[in-house]
Amino acid sequence: MDPSSNFSSYRSTLKAAVWRSAAATDDSQRIVIPFFSLLVKDLYFLNEGCSNKLPNGHINFEKFWQLAKQVTEFITWKQVHCPFPKAAKVITYLQATPVLNEDALALASFECEPPENHEKDRYKSLKAELEKSGSN
Repeated sequence: MDPSSNFSSYRSTLKAAVWRSAAATDDSQRIVIPFFSLLVKDLYFLNEGCSNKLPNGHINFEKFWQLAKQVTEFITWKQVHCPFPKAAKVITYLQATPVLNEDALALASFECEPPENHEKDRYKSLKAELEKSGSN
């Protein structure tokens, strides 16, 4: 996913998916699966970045309207019936996959994409630290 321009390509695609979902005639076309961490980030920055009150002391209804709109949209997506069969192997995998801490995630990232020169020391220390803790 391209993060340039605040994920503009993703946001355009999501907007089109929402539009198609609203006009859909069957359940399979109504499904919208957002990139959840970006949704949470947007909600966080909307909440933290906008004041609850306007300079004149009135409630900032625009902020709360935007928050409510995004949460309502998410709830709507969540309530859509999925007509596709559940894949037991996928569910088992997702439930059984270990949750990694920050260091393990960083190491996994380096193993997927080798570290650049300025990252090599961090990679070596992470690898040594995790090997040491894994041997205990």
